[in-house]
Amino acid sequence: MHSLVYRSAANESFTIPEIYGMLSNAKDYNAEHGITGCLLYHNSQFLQLLEGEEGEVLKLFQKITMDKRHHDILLIESEYSNTRLFGEWSMAFHDYGQNGLSANLKLNQIDAFLKQSDAFNRKSAPVLKFFSAVKDILFSN
Repeated sequence: MHSLVYRSAANESFTIPEIYGMLSNAKDYNAEHGITGCLLYHNSQFLQLLEGEEGEVLKLFQKITMDKRHHDILLIESEYSNTRLFGEWSMAFHDYGQNGLSANLKLNQIDAFLKQSDAFNRKSAPVLKFFSAVKDILFSN
């Protein structure tokens, strides 16, 4: 099992309906290739955790890096993992919209969303870096 965390910035031309279309295609692809994970979107920023067989995860990440709909792709963590965090989800997704939400509301939303996974029960580098990046994305302008 391999876990990979990255973040990127959506191009201005990448619209919300297009993001949902991409998500639908990603769910199908991931289910076919044994990949699970979580994608968060807020203020034109993506944060994604991918998990699965190492070759499949790295092949997907290579495709992601070539995708022209986003830029400033930063690999945050990539390492072996014992178990899946999002084993039931071919791709969990949450759109936090644009600004305007209070810090407390954002924290409550992320807690509710991630309690459905095994993320709170695992203390590994990908998990810690994922949550650190969630905080950065949700609470930066």
